[in-house]
Amino acid sequence: MTTIINGYQLANEFQKKLKQDLLDHPMDKKIVIAAILFVEDKGSQLYTQLKKEMAESLGIEYQVFSFSVLDEKQQIISKIRELNSDPEVVGIIIQKPWRKTWISAHDLAKEEFNIWWHDLVSVLDTSKDVDGLHPSNLKALKLGDWRDQGRVLPATCQATIRLLEKSFLTEHLFSNLRENKLKTIIIGKSDLLGQPLFAILSSKGCSVEMIGSRELKTRIEQKIFLKDADIVVTATGRKNLINGEMIKQGSVLIDVGEPNGDIDQASVMNIAGAVTPVPGGVGPMTVISLMENAIFLGRIRGL
Repeated sequence: MTTIINGYQLANEFQKKLKQDLLDHPMDKKIVIAAILFVEDKGSQLYTQLKKEMAESLGIEYQVFSFSVLDEKQQIISKIRELNSDPEVVGIIIQKPWRKTWISAHDLAKEEFNIWWHDLVSVLDTSKDVDGLHPSNLKALKLGDWRDQGRVLPATCQATIRLLEKSFLTEHLFSNLRENKLKTIIIGKSDLLGQPLFAILSSKGCSVEMIGSRELKTRIEQKIFLKDADIVVTATGRKNLINGEMIKQGSVLIDVGEPNGDIDQASVMNIAGAVTPVPGGVGPMTVISLMENAIFLGRIRGL
């Protein structure tokens, strides 16, 4: 029987733990997170509201600075630099707009979007990079010394790890994956999930493969599908991309597809060992993971 992993319930458990932690170890100053929001992206608006509500429930101030995807890049960069130098701000997040929204507004190609995004996140002060977006963060993850450098995991990556810990009923996920020789396949190579998750699993000696749409198409043509994977983490945004015929019996499926989910849930029931729903799976845990990151950065600063 397939287990549906309840992200809301798990996030609620972590929220209670964070509240208690803050009561047991209070900070001298309030944590302030500053968020850059692009108003054309409805998904970002929803996530920003959820993050703001969660932050306020923990006594964290969540400031939102709104821009249009059509605003001059330098205008946005100026605001990021201003927040970098603001001593009150502990963490800065740039809410990444849906690529198709940006491309449609500019009538430009994917490559131009990637350059625009890279230019924005490269300006972030790494000591305030609450979502691990700065390009140098990926290098730190690959080397395995990210914690020593005061870095954090991107919140979606952290959320995925928490959900896998829940699936396998362990607080020692990496050793569990190694000892049981479990293989993870990540579908999607984004800087928010695919690349950092691949980097940390690789650095921990876990069996992991990261593929894109081209590699998945080849696997389907060769009828390999995803049957060599004990864990599938998918984040393409292509509705019902993954179905029950493609997966291994008992595999764990983490669906990070937006807005409708990559996994055809009806078809994987009683085949998958566990699956996250959309909505209600990775999303709530991403929000709580961002709060964990903010508290970590605040403590590094001695607040």
